[in-house]
Amino acid sequence: MDPAGVQALIRRLEAGKSVLAGVRPGLEAAIAEAGADWAGSGGVTAMHRAWAFFHDAQVDLRWRLEVLQQVVPDGSPPLTTVRVPFTSQEEAVSAGRQAGRELADALAAHLADGTAQSWARVEAGLTAAGNADTRDPAYAAALLAALDGPEAVRTIFTKWLDAHTASRGRGLAIGELDTAQESLGPLAVAFAAAETSGRLPAGWREDVLANAGPATLSAMVALTRASDEFLNAVAVRQLGSPGAGYSASFPEPDWNSVLVAGAYIGNADALQQLLAENRQVAGQLLDPDLIRGTGTAHFSDLVAAVLDGALDPNTGSAATRERAWINLIDGVGYDGTQNASGHFASFENSPVNGVLAKHITPYLGQLARGQVHAYSRELGLAPSGLWKGLHEDVAARFIGALMQDPDTAKKLQADFEAYVQSLDIGQAHPYSSDKAERAVYTRLSAEAGGLSNLLLGGSAYAEFNDDEFIDMVADAALLPVNYTFARVFRKATPLGSTAVDYHSSGPKDLLADVLKDHLDELTPETAGVVADRLVSAEVDAVQASLAKHGQDPLTVEDREMLMQAFRGRLSPALVKALEIRGG
Repeated sequence: MDPAGVQALIRRLEAGKSVLAGVRPGLEAAIAEAGADWAGSGGVTAMHRAWAFFHDAQVDLRWRLEVLQQVVPDGSPPLTTVRVPFTSQEEAVSAGRQAGRELADALAAHLADGTAQSWARVEAGLTAAGNADTRDPAYAAALLAALDGPEAVRTIFTKWLDAHTASRGRGLAIGELDTAQESLGPLAVAFAAAETSGRLPAGWREDVLANAGPATLSAMVALTRASDEFLNAVAVRQLGSPGAGYSASFPEPDWNSVLVAGAYIGNADALQQLLAENRQVAGQLLDPDLIRGTGTAHFSDLVAAVLDGALDPNTGSAATRERAWINLIDGVGYDGTQNASGHFASFENSPVNGVLAKHITPYLGQLARGQVHAYSRELGLAPSGLWKGLHEDVAARFIGALMQDPDTAKKLQADFEAYVQSLDIGQAHPYSSDKAERAVYTRLSAEAGGLSNLLLGGSAYAEFNDDEFIDMVADAALLPVNYTFARVFRKATPLGSTAVDYHSSGPKDLLADVLKDHLDELTPETAGVVADRLVSAEVDAVQASLAKHGQDPLTVEDREMLMQAFRGRLSPALVKALEIRGG
């Protein structure tokens, strides 16, 4: 069945019903007026039969589509053969009602005597329901309706988990999923099929989400593909519960969190939506007590995998993805995240770092402009949309969290330098007689400075030794200088041969010496004084290279302009980084 074609046929049948409904009153009135003179047969009765045929055909087609949506495997080719459990909706309802009654009777008997034999009959009733059959939404809804309300579903899940797991409510271990699928699976599949098709009895969804235990909810989303809305509601409850991760009260492995996170494999859109709508959950997912404290192997790899899908540029919409990013950055970059109990502990050599660093690249311009806007509002260079509300310090601390992993720190540095290269090198000269061209240079060089500030802010919080810190700060501080050189020397490739002259042995070495003396406390200078010395050294480098390459020297005014520009771009972040490192 082609879903689009079926939907079109359903709409045409609806149009036919409308025509018949419109004609019928007039026909009835004409027949009544004719009275004994009416010579026809059938009349309105035939119209009723035609209307009923159209209506019944619509109901049947909708049911068939619902069934196929449940039973066709994800990622199937356009032409796929599947086994449909029932030949009609009536057959499905009848079979579901019978299976539900048998299960309800078995549960009632067990609740009355509580023996192992009576519970075995409950499990037999679950198995008899069958995973294949319960995927039919009509069958599933009829089965559930035959039970005594949602509390029966909760009771079956709870007692099954008590009988088959030893985790004290911490969920099904991965090795127990196959056993659970055979007997508990049909009920989970039935609930999901009814819920996703809109056939779940009123109030059941809300009851289960509010009153079922964490182990029940995690099993429900692990044993079948739940709707995005149900899965996200389960995640909100699980990730925000006191039992998520490790605690003295819950020393057993936290399989509930593993199962809920694993339910997003293959369902990246749902996680993206959750992150976009719930800032608190964005922080909870990356909480160190969870990332490092489930007591299970490879949980951080699982989180990295589902985040990789949710943040992929091909997942969801651009607007939803941006909201997800802002919530993640806010959830990680808060003031205090670098403390012992903060989120930085989640990012110490974690696989999550590389995933986030890989996908943050499209938003470097927004982050850079956020830094510029914080310190140079008069430029009118600001991030757009929701990025305006992201605090510059929060963004810097987020970058610092990612830099807890040395490989990720190197990748970020390379990506930032690549972004500087992409700023349309050569279109504007800093000393042009055209004020519009100078304005272009100022704004674009400000973006380079904004990225420097992010790297400097991140370097302040990263777990670097002094040599690593010095190297990163020197490179970050030189980004605006690199940018200026590439503009002054129009024929130079971005960060190319001209930059190499000074980058390898020029001002970077001088900056490194100044920083080393400061960190080793060989000078009494404050962080502010050291920052000014670094800025002055950068301007000296520009002047020296101009002379070396036969360019006109800087005038006093040119030098002052560069001094103020570099100081404005770098000084606040430099001072802050040096103060945080202890100077």
